[in-house]
Amino acid sequence: MGALPTAPGGSSKTPPPPGASADGRPARAARAYEQLAAVLRERIASGALREGDRLPSETLLAQQSGVSRSTVREALRTLEEAGVIERASPRVMVVRRQTDDQVYRELKHALRRRRVTFHHLHDALLTIEPELARLAAERADDADIRALRDNLQAQHRALEDFAEWSRLDEDFHLTIAEMSANPALVIARTPITQLLLPTVHGFMSSSWQTTHAVRYHERILAEIEAHDTELAAAVMRRHINDFRVAWEKAGLDFDMHVADIRTQPDGTL
Repeated sequence: MGALPTAPGGSSKTPPPPGASADGRPARAARAYEQLAAVLRERIASGALREGDRLPSETLLAQQSGVSRSTVREALRTLEEAGVIERASPRVMVVRRQTDDQVYRELKHALRRRRVTFHHLHDALLTIEPELARLAAERADDADIRALRDNLQAQHRALEDFAEWSRLDEDFHLTIAEMSANPALVIARTPITQLLLPTVHGFMSSSWQTTHAVRYHERILAEIEAHDTELAAAVMRRHINDFRVAWEKAGLDFDMHVADIRTQPDGTL
């Protein structure tokens, strides 16, 4: 296994004690299979391993990396679940062609691997969503406004159909994101919302909640239609902050890791 990179020299800061992170809190050491998976990801990202290339055998990977075959199997399982590699035969793994869905799946896997909490995701959305609303207000045309109006009318009809309302809610925010004409922000938003929104929608269980959210959507649309960039961003920021209130009212821990959330078969928490 390749050595991990070291930080550049010259820093005057006192290094944290062993087993602690830079802020002094205990840090979880990466497991051997995670380190091996990261090395293989890097080889794929750099082009050293290309689409369709066969990975070395478990035995050879174990020898090269100085780990057990069970560690190799766990690393390969992690990469297979993330859609990075696939099984060509019972004993052969190859690099998988990367579609957009697979890239987003890998990004979601990375968020889980880094022990990201819902607090982290909320902070990220507070940065991204208001900026998307600001850009949408700046760039919206008549067709964009009609699409948002049609979506809001459908939301009003689905206030008590929580699964359908949740789908329309995501479509509303995605439409605003696409109106921004900033693909980098849209790409950055996607894995965050794919992790966060199913959980949020899991506790949308009353028409009071959906009605409350629709009122925010109406305000956001009004500011976008008026091309008021600052107010559109401000209302979106309040809307995202309101999600935290709903989360806490549902009795959920805001510092819960996204990997620890479990939902029922019907999508509820």
